Amino acid sequence: MSSKDSKLSHFFSIITLAMLCAFAPMCSDLYLPSLPSIMLNYDTNPSLIQLSLTVSFLGLALGQLIIGPLSDTYGRIRPLMVSLFIFIICSFLCAIDTCIEFFVLLRFLQGLAASGGIVLSRSIACDLFSGHKLTSFMAFLMAINSLAPILAPIIGSFIITVAPWQMIFYILSLWGLLLIILSRFSLHETLEIDKRAKNVKYSLLLLKTEIYNRSFMLCSLSLSAIMGGFFSYLAASPFIFQSIYGLTAFEYSLTFAFISVCISATGMLAGRLCRKFSEFKILRIALIVMLVTAFMIMFEALWLPKSFVVVMLTLALFCALMALSQSSGFGIVMGLRRGGAGAASGLFGVLSFLLGSLISPFVGILGEKSMLPLGIIMITCVIMAIVLLKSALKGVNTDKL
Repeated sequence: MSSKDSKLSHFFSIITLAMLCAFAPMCSDLYLPSLPSIMLNYDTNPSLIQLSLTVSFLGLALGQLIIGPLSDTYGRIRPLMVSLFIFIICSFLCAIDTCIEFFVLLRFLQGLAASGGIVLSRSIACDLFSGHKLTSFMAFLMAINSLAPILAPIIGSFIITVAPWQMIFYILSLWGLLLIILSRFSLHETLEIDKRAKNVKYSLLLLKTEIYNRSFMLCSLSLSAIMGGFFSYLAASPFIFQSIYGLTAFEYSLTFAFISVCISATGMLAGRLCRKFSEFKILRIALIVMLVTAFMIMFEALWLPKSFVVVMLTLALFCALMALSQSSGFGIVMGLRRGGAGAASGLFGVLSFLLGSLISPFVGILGEKSMLPLGIIMITCVIMAIVLLKSALKGVNTDKL
């Protein structure tokens, strides 16, 4: 293979990994602008519609716990292909369903299948890199796949202005098909046979080892608490900007895109910062500033600003700090693992999405025109993250993190 072909292959490999890592925003952000339309279509309430987002997060969580250990036994590529195929089927069925209860179930199964892309992209990265290089690469992936939350709501809002909301799920089916093609031709197996778990039972035993790994679990829970605050923002944002401030679906998508640009920029910044400072120092500072930001959101919830721009900028800061904490924190978490990257990555992922799926429904508990639950949730999540991180790193040499 020529040098030019090798560079081209490497480019497509990175793009494919970024697209796989972006499964979460594609499953949620693309259809966020259509939530009010879906609510009217099924003649239901905001909490039940937000449940379709919640169960998707739950599927994204549980799927990682299953697919991660499987990939430590059977390699990365075969589980990836199976999960992508199931994702295509579930997305298509979401488009033709006429029952809200079945739609919610399909969203769970869709998230379950999509989790393969998330956990396996991280596992492949762990197969190839470690330490600061892993942090830099994950930050680079985050910067690239931030295009998904930037473009997805804009595309979603455009779709629902020219076509029924069901078209969004047809497009997700095509997204899954595209990833099958890209994965088939641009990715190679990164987990050699001699490095795989002997069988699934042995892989699950490695997973059990991580569960009893105190530092790993507490650090994972710390980052998961931050994701709980972020998922709450995802669930609340359509109603904050459209119901409270009266933005159209397209205007909301532009607001969402701006916040996503901030996430992308911070992801790129994290890759540079980790070359000068330790991941632990970056994470600690991010959490402190994030706590201040969460209190600002609470203040805005109590004294609602007249302009949505104030709320948008505060939420953008919170989400940008989330990106910084996740980029630096992932390297710390994986440095604390004792077993396979697939099992550890799956356990880390399940905690993040599980907490998010449990917390996010509460943002609508006071109705579609209240930001107060979001402020309370964000403050609680950041405080939990700080306490858990401090406990996780007790006795650990942070100079090596």
